[in-house]
Amino acid sequence: MEAYQLKSHTPGIEEFTVNLSKDQQYLFADIPGFDEPYRSDPDTLRTIAEWLERKHCANVKLGGIIYTHRITDNWMSVPVCKNLVMFSRLCGDKAACGVRLVTTMWDKVTNRDLAERRVLQLENNLWRPLIEEGARHKRFEENSSRCAWGIIQDLTGRGEALLLQEELVDAGRYLSETTVGQALYAQFQMLLNEQKETIK
Repeated sequence: MEAYQLKSHTPGIEEFTVNLSKDQQYLFADIPGFDEPYRSDPDTLRTIAEWLERKHCANVKLGGIIYTHRITDNWMSVPVCKNLVMFSRLCGDKAACGVRLVTTMWDKVTNRDLAERRVLQLENNLWRPLIEEGARHKRFEENSSRCAWGIIQDLTGRGEALLLQEELVDAGRYLSETTVGQALYAQFQMLLNEQKETIK
């Protein structure tokens, strides 16, 4: 197996190519999340949008999307909820079947019962809309390549375009007019209103 890193044309997104054999190649992209301390959410969305738009225009189909969540985190924290809302609006319903919601950091769990309760909370609440549309939860229970490839090979995405790609390229919308763009604007307005109330 041969692996090497490609220099991405989009700052903040790293692409990696893995050649399993002469006829089988995987391209992975590490996409930034929202609430990063070194960049604003609009900049993050713009970065992701430009990368997705370029891939869609080049007819590059996404075989799947892996969304990671540390099982040691509080599942209801504000950043976690905001990340998932943005992710859901970005993907849309049609592409959900190619999404794997992966819990990580299982090797750091000290209270197994608490971790299992968090899984149930995630599956029955925060992740439920995505799961109902075809997404599946997988566990990265051991820090090994065997476990990682098991998750990757479970991906059954049909190469569906993400909602954001359809809106930007096929419908010709501006980023601010897309579903995820409007969701980000709504969150910004809510934060602004909260700050105004605090100042009063």
